[in-house]
Amino acid sequence: MLKFGTAGIPLNVKPRTTLGAFEFLKKIELKAMEIEFVRGVNIKEEKAEELKNHSNNLTLSVHAPYYINLNAKEQEKVESSIKRITDSAKILSIFGKISPKNKNVVFHPGYYLKMDKEIVYKTMINNIKRIIDYLEENKINAMIRPETTGKITQFGSIEELISLSEELDILPCIDFSHIYARSLGKINDYNSFYNIMENVENKLGKRAIQDIHAHISGIEYGKGGEKNHLPLDNSEFKYKEVLKVLKDFNVSGTVICESPKMEYDTIFLKRIYEEI
Repeated sequence: MLKFGTAGIPLNVKPRTTLGAFEFLKKIELKAMEIEFVRGVNIKEEKAEELKNHSNNLTLSVHAPYYINLNAKEQEKVESSIKRITDSAKILSIFGKISPKNKNVVFHPGYYLKMDKEIVYKTMINNIKRIIDYLEENKINAMIRPETTGKITQFGSIEELISLSEELDILPCIDFSHIYARSLGKINDYNSFYNIMENVENKLGKRAIQDIHAHISGIEYGKGGEKNHLPLDNSEFKYKEVLKVLKDFNVSGTVICESPKMEYDTIFLKRIYEEI
């Protein structure tokens, strides 16, 4: 079963609170939500304990803050990046006490900084393994999911993340819009998206298909890749072809819509998927 949800609190939630979002999503029959820690982990553990019983059977994930670079030249920045990810995981694990489905911590791994990509890859492996070890040692029930990134300067091509996931026994967050933008529009048809999913299944196994975590939105790109997210129909990204591929692979898991139109485009995606 594939569940659809919003990236953050829906537009029509007033006042804009996480609790209000839980209640609203239930009313409009969406079954997932990604809690957005954009500038910092802004839900404290005490608040998460209060909220966990009100999550209305939603499948919850979190997006760790954007100020993360596990390849930073300054060790202090690496350490603060690791902390932002582990702090995000701690909050999500509180919701995981209610449902084991609430486990995915999405993050952008970092930037190449004009360094050799093989060296960056090894640095990413070492630092992400530190995060995994920390979660295991502290019994934090969460799966970290490095996300495919949209800018050419960012670490996070689908090939890099499949390889990284093989080595570390984790799963990626597959942002199809980012893949399209990173390719400068070249990856934008059924066969291209099918090949991605086939590669994911061959390299990472059936569990990667049965427990997918994906992002979809409209997107604008320039010569460096991603510029900004757009409403679905304001973009040339062929999201319907992605949905066809997901249907053909009979995937289970979660699709998060990062469109500025939030719940409107999420409901639209869900309806198209159900009609395929």
